Amino acid sequence: MRKFLILILIILPYCSLSSQNTTNSPTSMFGIGEIAYGEGGQYAGFGGAGIALRGGTFINYANPSAITALDSARFIFDMGVKGAYRIYRQTGSNSNSVVGNLNNMSIGFRLNPKFYVGVFLNPVTSCGYAATIDQDVVGSTNGSKVASLFEGSGGLSKMGLTGAALLFKNFSVGASASYVAGTITQDEIQSTATAELVSKKQSFYLDLGAQYQMNIDKKRSMLIGLVYGLTQPLHQSNTLTAVSGSGGTAVTTNPAHGKRYLPGYYGVGVSYMTARWLLTADYRFYDWSKTETNESYIQYKNQHYLMFGAQRAFGNLYRYPVKLLLGAGINNSYVVISGKKAENYYVSTGLNFMFKGGNTVSFGVKYNDQFNSAKNMQKDRALSFFLNVSFNERVWHSKIQ
Repeated sequence: MRKFLILILIILPYCSLSSQNTTNSPTSMFGIGEIAYGEGGQYAGFGGAGIALRGGTFINYANPSAITALDSARFIFDMGVKGAYRIYRQTGSNSNSVVGNLNNMSIGFRLNPKFYVGVFLNPVTSCGYAATIDQDVVGSTNGSKVASLFEGSGGLSKMGLTGAALLFKNFSVGASASYVAGTITQDEIQSTATAELVSKKQSFYLDLGAQYQMNIDKKRSMLIGLVYGLTQPLHQSNTLTAVSGSGGTAVTTNPAHGKRYLPGYYGVGVSYMTARWLLTADYRFYDWSKTETNESYIQYKNQHYLMFGAQRAFGNLYRYPVKLLLGAGINNSYVVISGKKAENYYVSTGLNFMFKGGNTVSFGVKYNDQFNSAKNMQKDRALSFFLNVSFNERVWHSKIQ
């Protein structure tokens, strides 16, 4: 149990749910920030696809029912980090940044022959930007402008518990209950005044999932997965502090800020597996229709995700195989600025190395860009890197029954 205790000591400092800043994109100032949709883990090379994936030595973040595939005599520990180099382009000028942070952390194990549990800590959103914009001076008749610096930081994280049941030999269901919380700080700085909005947000969230595996023959099988989550309001505590150049200070508690929600969603995935090949595809829909905006030029639109992945195993399949992963996908942004919406695509690849006892080290690389972007619209490109470690400790059945 030494590894279990060590991991608990690692997790405890993060249990305050401090923000996971993995972006420097100006569009993260809107809504609840840039969304993290669970990419990472052993299947980071797929770029996020995973509703119809399961295995005995890894924890699948995309579908809570998948933990019923875990080795019945092991504690599985999973931890990953993410880094990214990002390039932003707008009105002929370029800027870039390097960001990185914890990406996932979890523990999973069998509680009894039919029921499995896990605990996890993952980022939900990230807010990070710094942009200077020239604004018209209110009341000016000669076209005077003033430069305003907009800065933001913070984000939301979730910590929770997963439970899953193996109802029949090939059919499992699961649910993840999580507490979501975090703080987003946004500043507007001018030569004559400074305003800071601090927004603390929190909520509870429930994710549901199911998987059914069909064995075609001894060497081939198919798996279908479903996931679902309800739209959930975020409870906000907002404080606006304004300081004028003359030294005066005004503090407003809970200013109007628009209602914010964690989006409801549903998704379906399918995978096809042979001894050496794995092919998978996901479709996901996210509902942003209830989120309100205070800016007339901002709208929030529902999102559609389509993702594909392929994996090829090399070497001895029963000892220490090496797995090569490829992925691709498209989606639209949920933030629409002045009627202009971004369409995003990505390609990804990764390698999984398995060692003694089923311990696995995984590497992933993902490139994402935009297409059909409107003129003068900000363009965002990124090259992301993932490192994930899955290790386990063998336990006697008597310890967990």
